[in-house]
Amino acid sequence: MGQVRVQTVTLEKGWNAVWLEVQPEDATPEEVFAGADVDMVAGYVKPVSAAQFAKNNAVNVQSLSGWSVWYAPHRADASLSRLFKLGADAGYLVHALEAAEVTVRGTVSGRAYAWTPNRFNLAGFTVASQGAPTFGQFFQSSSAHSHDKVYRLHNGAWRQVTNPATEVMRPGEAFWIYCDGASAFQGPLSVKANTPAGLALSGTKVGDVAFVNVARHPVAFTLSLVAGEGNDTPPMAAVVRSIVPEAEAVTDMPIDFADGAWTQELPVLEAGEAFAIPFVLRVTAMEKGSQSGLLKITTDLGTETWVPVRTEYQ
Repeated sequence: MGQVRVQTVTLEKGWNAVWLEVQPEDATPEEVFAGADVDMVAGYVKPVSAAQFAKNNAVNVQSLSGWSVWYAPHRADASLSRLFKLGADAGYLVHALEAAEVTVRGTVSGRAYAWTPNRFNLAGFTVASQGAPTFGQFFQSSSAHSHDKVYRLHNGAWRQVTNPATEVMRPGEAFWIYCDGASAFQGPLSVKANTPAGLALSGTKVGDVAFVNVARHPVAFTLSLVAGEGNDTPPMAAVVRSIVPEAEAVTDMPIDFADGAWTQELPVLEAGEAFAIPFVLRVTAMEKGSQSGLLKITTDLGTETWVPVRTEYQ
């Protein structure tokens, strides 16, 4: 369970557009929002057109097609519920009878967001609670999203973000944004591990995490290994290539990271630059056959990326 993290979801009274960043341990709506007085949760299952925002921007899931809805057991329409499980990296409309703050425990999927081209997408991204980017800063380098066709929920109605350069994104927030054509954009700093599910290290094999600055300006960032449940952290090292010209020899030299949780500042990446870090297990320091954790990448733009780490050595 080392890849578990806790997401804090802040709910206002009324409708909220929530971006779920983790896969809950118990994914039923009543358990995910057990700490709040929530009576409806809706997940979107069909593409949305611009007409919805132009003609009827108020949230009303009963009158809109394309939504799968859960109703609290105390409601008269509870038998009409069709939403039974919630998932990570997905947006939901949540109706709260009172304001509340909910902590959601779950695992990080490591999946990239899959954009639907030429449609509005209900999307969200992990950003810092303090110092988060504006919509303009986040999407500046993406031709598919660098526009004002963005809607965020405000007082129960979808309101267009008319000035992306000044409106700040919020953690745990879902919003509608149009995707012009195909796109694989995930943020100003692209982070890719050696498997789609995260960084996988087995035995003495090397696994890479690649970083690409897709922004139009330099990006500074830090890399942290976050302890999992039971203070579980895999012992890791970065592999550095050592060259001895006289002997015409090339060897790989592991540079150990500290035991337990650690944070490492990384070189500033100029626009368009990229580099990769080869990781390897410090097998002599393994306390058991399998250990896991989370890598957290934080940029000076206020974006965050979480990468699951799975290790195995027998």
